[in-house]
Amino acid sequence: MMAQAHTTARDLAAKIATCETDIEVGGDLVHVWVKRAQDVSGKQPAIVLAHGFSGVIHEPLLRYGDHFAAAGLTVVLFDYRTFGRSGGLPRQWMDIPRQQEEWRAVIDWTRARDDVDPARVAIWGSSFSGGHVMDIARTAPVAAAIAQAPFADGRQNTGDPKTAFRLFIAALRDRWREKRGKYPYYVGATGHPGTLCAMTTPDAIQPDWWQKDQGSTMENRITPRVFLQMLKWRPGTTTAEIPCPLLVQIATKDAVTPPEPARAAASNAPKGRHIDYPIEHFEIYHGAPFKAAIADQIAFLQSALNMETANVNA
Repeated sequence: MMAQAHTTARDLAAKIATCETDIEVGGDLVHVWVKRAQDVSGKQPAIVLAHGFSGVIHEPLLRYGDHFAAAGLTVVLFDYRTFGRSGGLPRQWMDIPRQQEEWRAVIDWTRARDDVDPARVAIWGSSFSGGHVMDIARTAPVAAAIAQAPFADGRQNTGDPKTAFRLFIAALRDRWREKRGKYPYYVGATGHPGTLCAMTTPDAIQPDWWQKDQGSTMENRITPRVFLQMLKWRPGTTTAEIPCPLLVQIATKDAVTPPEPARAAASNAPKGRHIDYPIEHFEIYHGAPFKAAIADQIAFLQSALNMETANVNA
């Protein structure tokens, strides 16, 4: 069964044309992947994707891109500055306003493409980038938004109090070094319970963790100064201002991004809806949960972007 699944994924990818380029944002280069079915022409609806908290665009998200391209979309994926294949220093620097600047730049770049219908551009985010999607969709010229297992409310996303306090101290230390022009004070992005890392839930570390052995450029560290921003960041509380259709996908056993704020975010959006999946945070990238999630996403996009269902072969 596993070999058959990999074969299917390879067969699907073989039907998709992928190109890579860089665009300049704030003096640094943002690395972009563009995916499109090989047998299509003319302007298509499009979707823009970015990775989550400390990830990069690699195998799992490229696989999402293949499915979206096969369904009839021009797909644009990007690494945030200082992450993955994008430029910028210091590396692994997380900053919410900077990342949203990148989102807006990539959306504008996508809408200006000759092969894209600018009136039918969607945005997609998972985990931390799901929070960005809910924020960006309020004001950006997008036609639909998907937030998968999203970060919705910093006040309800603090996790274990002891770990949260240690991360807060690390954030102050890192911020102190930033103000003095010194090298960042890093903490781990994911780790086992009890370690000084951003994500220490049992499902954050797995034997087949989703990017470890895939040749990924991911680094397991981040600048903890971002936690000072996250405490005030509540993207799920302003979804009443989102004019476009919003799909929120909720992992009901999620210990990384709590389900309740995400469910409230969907309920408060004028055109919002949510779908529950009885899984943990990282399960949605694999196997049956992935197949269910991507099928629901494509069905949502067909309706929200007025796509022809005949194009869908994902």
